[in-house]
Amino acid sequence: MQHKNLIDLMTRQGLGKDGDAWTVPAGIGATIYLALDDEALIIDRVVRIELHGEVGIAVTARRERYGFELETVRALRFVADK
Repeated sequence: MQHKNLIDLMTRQGLGKDGDAWTVPAGIGATIYLALDDEALIIDRVVRIELHGEVGIAVTARRERYGFELETVRALRFVADK
């Protein structure tokens, strides 16, 4: 995904901006879908997305940190918690 498109999606979904990072509001579940060759990586329970040029870092609720290239992002999912 292009950098500008990713920023546009996160902004439209109401993520808060903090410098080069976007934070997922409480009550929203966020998931990032990455395409890696013939496989997919799904990063669930994302609470923060940091962008640094052409790479990003996803931080989960468990404080796990996943680094990825922006071009591998295929989709973002946002679901309101019940």
